[in-house]
Amino acid sequence: MVSPPLRPGEVDVWLWEWQVAEDRRQVLLGETVMWDLVPMDQDWISKLFADRRSVPLQLDTYAGHSEPADAPEWTRMSGVVQRIEHVSVRYVQPTDPSGTGSVPERGAAVVHTVPSIWPEQPHTGSTTGWIVRIVEAFS
Repeated sequence: MVSPPLRPGEVDVWLWEWQVAEDRRQVLLGETVMWDLVPMDQDWISKLFADRRSVPLQLDTYAGHSEPADAPEWTRMSGVVQRIEHVSVRYVQPTDPSGTGSVPERGAAVVHTVPSIWPEQPHTGSTTGWIVRIVEAFS
């Protein structure tokens, strides 16, 4: 599935599956949100989408506000949820012999548009996260 291009005032935000599960976070289409965001790990997005997609920001509930030396660059965003994409991927054994565990199959991310992040919709592979498109609110 190809996502529609961003229009002026729209931003894509990554939500990690494990953080959504731990925080029991719910996000719905049409919901107004106010989030503190940090830059997204572009290496991860590149692995999932093989450089076909960019997601600049992430909602990371573990990024520390209190440690100035390690503090990420924060972006406060408020707006309305315009689109939610469920992202799943197959994990494979790494081709690098020094690698351990499994890694996402490069470029094999599968994306489904959903009305909310819960309940989780049927999908292929393992859920890795959601891309939430926000239309920024301007004051």
